[in-house]
Amino acid sequence: MKSFMRWCMGYLLVELSGYSPERLLNLCSFNQIELWELVNVEGKYRFYIMACDFKRMTGFVRKSKSRLVVLKKNGLPFFLRRHRKRRLFAVGILVCAFLLHVLSLYIWDVDFDGNSRFTDELLMQTLNEHGYEAGMTKASVVCDDLEMMLRETYPEITWVSAQIRGTRLLIQIRENTGILTVEPVDETPCDLVAASDGVIQEIVTRSGTALVKAGDTVTAGQVLVSGVVELYNDSKEKTGEHQVRADATILAATELAYEDRFPLEHTVKWHSGRKRYQLKIWLFGKEIFLDGNIRGFSLYDTVTQPGQMILGEDFSLPISWEFHELREYEEVKAIYSEEEARAIAEDNCQRFFENLIEKGVQIVEKNVRIDMIGGECVAQGTLSLIGEIGTQAPVSGNFEEQEETGS
Repeated sequence: MKSFMRWCMGYLLVELSGYSPERLLNLCSFNQIELWELVNVEGKYRFYIMACDFKRMTGFVRKSKSRLVVLKKNGLPFFLRRHRKRRLFAVGILVCAFLLHVLSLYIWDVDFDGNSRFTDELLMQTLNEHGYEAGMTKASVVCDDLEMMLRETYPEITWVSAQIRGTRLLIQIRENTGILTVEPVDETPCDLVAASDGVIQEIVTRSGTALVKAGDTVTAGQVLVSGVVELYNDSKEKTGEHQVRADATILAATELAYEDRFPLEHTVKWHSGRKRYQLKIWLFGKEIFLDGNIRGFSLYDTVTQPGQMILGEDFSLPISWEFHELREYEEVKAIYSEEEARAIAEDNCQRFFENLIEKGVQIVEKNVRIDMIGGECVAQGTLSLIGEIGTQAPVSGNFEEQEETGS
C-alpha cells in the first residue's frame, strides 16, 4: 500500500555528491524527510525521495555545499506528463476502466468451501439447474434463496453461507458427518454356525441355545448356537419350542492358509522425453481449444495446470484456462530383483495382516515363507488366529441331534 501511494504521488531517484553530503543526509533526517534504498556508489550517494520532499531540500543543498542530480522520475504525475499529448491513450484508459466496472457487475467465479461428501462439480450442476452460473449479474443473486435451495436439495448439508466478494460467489458449507441411520432390525429366526474349523476359546450367548462350550473342537458348518429354545413348565417338563434369532459372541482359535503370488516380469513406463502441449481457454463461457500436435503419441501422461485471470484477491475476470502437458512414454518389460520382490511381498503381507486386525481378529502366530518359484514370487504359509467364528444360517430344527453331537 505504501509503494502504491508513492507511485501515485511521484518519487525520484537522485544522486548526491559534493563537499559534505553527510551533512545533507543529517538535515533530511532532522527535518523528517524520508529517504529509502540509500546506497553508496563510487563515493556518491543514491537514494529515492518523494517529489514533494525534493523541493524542500533546495535550501539544504546550498547550506551543505552539495550537488543533487535527478537520475530518474517515477510515478503517476510524471507518467501523465510524459503522455499528455497522447489523447487516444487517455481514452483507452477510460474505456478500460469502464469495461472493468461493467465486468464487476457480474459473477465470474463460483467457489465452494467445506464440502467433502459433495463434489464441486455436483454442487455446480445443481446451481446451474436453478439458474445460478458464472456470468450472471450480481443483482440476480439472492444469497438467502440460494442457501435455502442447497439445504432443501441436500438434507446432509446443515449450514450454508453464500456471499459475494468482488466478482466471486463464495459458498461455505458444513456437512453433517454424524447422521444417525436406524437400520431395520431383522427378527428372522436363525442359527449361528461355524464359518471354519477351530477350537472354541470363549462363547457368550445373548439369545438362542448354546450347543458348544469353551475347549470344544468344531468343524465348518456345525451349529454353535441354535435358534430353537425349548420351553419347560415348573415340573421341568418340555412343553414346546420357540424359534429366535441366535445372537452370541463366539471366539475360536483357527488356522488360515495364506498365499500371494505375482510374476517377476512386469510392465513399467519409460518416458521418451518428448512433450506436446494443449491449451483450453474459456472466454465469457466460450471454449477455445489450441491443440498441440500429438500424432505419433500412442501413450502419454497428462499434467494439467488450471488458472484464471484475477485482478486483486476477489476480482475474477471471465478468462480461465487449462494448460495440458502431454508426456510420451512407452511400456517396457522389467524384472523385479529378489530384494524388490521380497519387499513387495512383505508389504502385501503387512496390509493383509492389518486388514485382519481392523476386523477384530487377533493374530497369534505367523508362519509365512517367501520364495522365487518359476518366475514368480510366492508367499505362502499359515496364520494362527483368534476371532469371531459364528455366521448366520437358517434354523436347522435338529436341536436334539445337534445337542447330542455337541455332547
